[in-house]
Amino acid sequence: MKVVIVSPEERRSIWESRLAGYPLTKAQLQRGGYMVKMELPLSEDRPFFYFDSDIIWLRPCTGILPEHATNAFSTESWSWYYGIRKPEVWIRERIPRRINSGFYFLGQPFPCEKMERILGEGLYDPNAESATDQELMAFLYPDAELYHPEDFLRSRRGKSYPLSTILAAAIHFPGRMWEYHMEQIRKFKPQADPVHMSIRKERAVPIDHLEIARMRFYRSLESARWARLPLRAYRATRKIFR
Repeated sequence: MKVVIVSPEERRSIWESRLAGYPLTKAQLQRGGYMVKMELPLSEDRPFFYFDSDIIWLRPCTGILPEHATNAFSTESWSWYYGIRKPEVWIRERIPRRINSGFYFLGQPFPCEKMERILGEGLYDPNAESATDQELMAFLYPDAELYHPEDFLRSRRGKSYPLSTILAAAIHFPGRMWEYHMEQIRKFKPQADPVHMSIRKERAVPIDHLEIARMRFYRSLESARWARLPLRAYRATRKIFR
């Protein structure tokens, strides 16, 4: 696999040129934050893989290329799409749910017209709390498969991960969750003769009203002061009985 490191300055000169006729998209990327990740599809030649720096690779793997789609993404247990506006449009256009942009493969060019439409029609609110790039990636690249969540793990709070024995290709520690697992990460040593595994993939499922309601319910639960104590107790119990 060819590894390429591109500096912010190099990326910027490319994507700013390509977005000369797309003022809304250009202004969006200039906000920085999560939007920095959107620079890559605009400045790199396809196809390419991207993965966050908080991913720990556990063993060699095969089957990483999508089989029945042009793109592939890691997955969440529920849709972290808080920038969604006008959800009826997302549902009507069968935008895939639960996409996580921590690890992905892209085979399609960046659809500038579609991105401009998302912003122009108010389908995404960049100022919404917890809005990120992954709902945008779902809208922009709906032809996608998802890496199986058991083969490409996403960490959960209060859960221990014995890295040497987990039968997975990699584990993602987003939201600084790696801080809780640094002792395990430091002690982790790949096996001398590791088990190669083939990563399974799933077809993406379109988002629906139930998924959006679930997303908003969990968000309100996490934000509510009355729910914080039960949540902390639940996570503490998981640590005790892990």
